[in-house]
Amino acid sequence: MANELTRRALLGTVAVTAITGVTTSAGAGKKSARKSLDFSDPIDNVTAYLKLRAATETRDVFMWFTGTLDLVVPGDPVRPIIAVESLILRRTERLAPLQWNVTDWEAALYRPLDSDRYLEPGEQIRNPVTGREVEPFHYREGPVRFRFSDREPRIVGSRDILPDTGRPFSYPWRIVNGDLWMTKSSYIRAPNWLTPSEFPEESSGPQIVVATHSSLRGALAEVEDPTVDAVRSDFAYTATSGWLPWMKMGSAPGFVSWAESGRKLLALDEAPTVQLAALRRHHADWFARPEPWPEFTNMYLQYKARRR
Repeated sequence: MANELTRRALLGTVAVTAITGVTTSAGAGKKSARKSLDFSDPIDNVTAYLKLRAATETRDVFMWFTGTLDLVVPGDPVRPIIAVESLILRRTERLAPLQWNVTDWEAALYRPLDSDRYLEPGEQIRNPVTGREVEPFHYREGPVRFRFSDREPRIVGSRDILPDTGRPFSYPWRIVNGDLWMTKSSYIRAPNWLTPSEFPEESSGPQIVVATHSSLRGALAEVEDPTVDAVRSDFAYTATSGWLPWMKMGSAPGFVSWAESGRKLLALDEAPTVQLAALRRHHADWFARPEPWPEFTNMYLQYKARRR
């Protein structure tokens, strides 16, 4: 199909959408008065970022992305272990002229390396570092709710609430060949849901440490179009984290390297049909509306529940 996304191509709304008089990039063919933005200004900076990441009006968009996970052990070659493909329901709620909540619900599916099929429940793969057979499981994450304004964003309503620093919103940006690029970096250190004493093989330590770097790219003309609230954007993401529970690496030295890329979709039917079918099999609750699920969950909590 013409709108079918493929993992190789990128790597080598639902009814909630409100009728506000603001159009999306999909309908931005009409000429409109373009308003130049000053990206050194916090208001223009957060407006541009939200158009790339989500939307500036109340509505749903979707983020599709895929990539690989590598195991990095000091002194050893980097070893890829698995591929992952995710779809995020990303909901913007405009609370005030300069205040938004953006909430993510993610559903992730694992693939064997160099294969387009998804893992079956209970299927095992070989950990290339330990040589053991391990069992990955498709996981969900969210809801994670970010509060955006002309100040630095913060997470609200979850366990690890970021403080309001009061610093102005200012993400790095570049304009290249008519495209706007914006980047975000973050460093997270939080108590591990799986303690080493209770889960010696599954826990990478008493704390979860994650470093992430992501980039978004979209057409500058659409970002600066006041009639466009959500710009189609491309997405690249890299991260490092501790070992995931199913890897059974315990306290071994090293870390997981994530490398993913994807695209923001303005409607669910733009996602790959094969992926949507698999999500309905493995994550049927992700399709529930008005929200997929109310309470926060992630792979650590799901692993813990599976062990009960």
